[in-house]
Amino acid sequence: MKLNRTVAIGFAALLLCATACRRSGPAVSHSQLVVASAGNEVKYARGFTLSHQGGITRISVRNPWDTASFIATYYLVRNARVRVPAGGRKVVVPVRRMVVTSSTHYEPLQLIGELSSIVGVCNPDRIYNTELRRAVAQNKVIGLGDNFSMNRERLLLARPDAVLTTQYAANDKYAPLIEAEGIPVLYNQEWQEPSLLGRAEWIKFVAAFYGKEKLADSLFEGVAHRYLALKALAAKAKNRPQVFSGCGFRGTWYVPGGRSYMASLYADAGARYFYAGDSHTGSLPLSFESVLCNFSQADYWFGAQENTLSEVLAGEPRCSIFRSYRSGRIYNYNRRRSPNGSSDFWEGCISHPDLLLADVIKALHPELLPHYQFYYMQQLGR
Repeated sequence: MKLNRTVAIGFAALLLCATACRRSGPAVSHSQLVVASAGNEVKYARGFTLSHQGGITRISVRNPWDTASFIATYYLVRNARVRVPAGGRKVVVPVRRMVVTSSTHYEPLQLIGELSSIVGVCNPDRIYNTELRRAVAQNKVIGLGDNFSMNRERLLLARPDAVLTTQYAANDKYAPLIEAEGIPVLYNQEWQEPSLLGRAEWIKFVAAFYGKEKLADSLFEGVAHRYLALKALAAKAKNRPQVFSGCGFRGTWYVPGGRSYMASLYADAGARYFYAGDSHTGSLPLSFESVLCNFSQADYWFGAQENTLSEVLAGEPRCSIFRSYRSGRIYNYNRRRSPNGSSDFWEGCISHPDLLLADVIKALHPELLPHYQFYYMQQLGR
């Protein structure tokens, strides 16, 4: 997917550095390697560590439910005959054929030039990426059903070298079945990171299995540089508007917790948020009365599900009380949607926090980015 870089922010372009890797070399014992550990090479992400020891790359994924422990450790080698320490999974890189179970994993693969390595996906009808949708339509990529009830027979038919997945619960009943077939299960837990840069940094995790760590480092450093420059720009704003973020579902309204990545986004964009002092990293379920009490005077409303103000009122007539409704300052993240209704906000945005931050700054402080065009966000029409 080619990104619209008319984002006239004036930052340095991404530096692309591709690496070529091959499965080759004689048998080597890990005990004979000269250990030259680079230590933890991850700056913002909390969910994984990455280090090198001689010819072995070690990646450990933290247990989200017990951060003192790890759910998996991988030893990446280019030669299948290399012996690795006990207590981890040896993975021969570069991976050639990958099954991917979460839509947020497509964009990192696209960015490092490995989207074509995908041979199987879950929920193919929800894909935003045009190239991947075409591959599914041409039967080059196998649909595996829902990611909570994956079709194991079709997965084996895809003949993957590995499965890139997400662990949503402490006990993953599918992973042992896949591992029993000799297929490594790679846990990408980016969705549990509390910061936008932490979520984006998981591109380093993905790229390591393709031998493209230098490329991932370059791509991420570009994103981080632009994000931090935008944050510094927003700090110069003369005012800090109050924002409301969230939407209602079956009578309950869900808003970001104070330590969530969305709350940090609004702070970085130069906004005030009522629950900024809250300690939750996920969503807070609220009654409409609580929302009305805490956010009726908010200047902006972000994350609406509707596309027009009339749809907002049809869903909840009392929203007419909101200052953001009366001023028309309500935004959704639906600017990039495919014909099948899929949204790039839920697919590719995780890899581009700089563009999301630019969107929010544009809405809150348009004078700071006078020539910028919204990428993910759009203001609701009448």
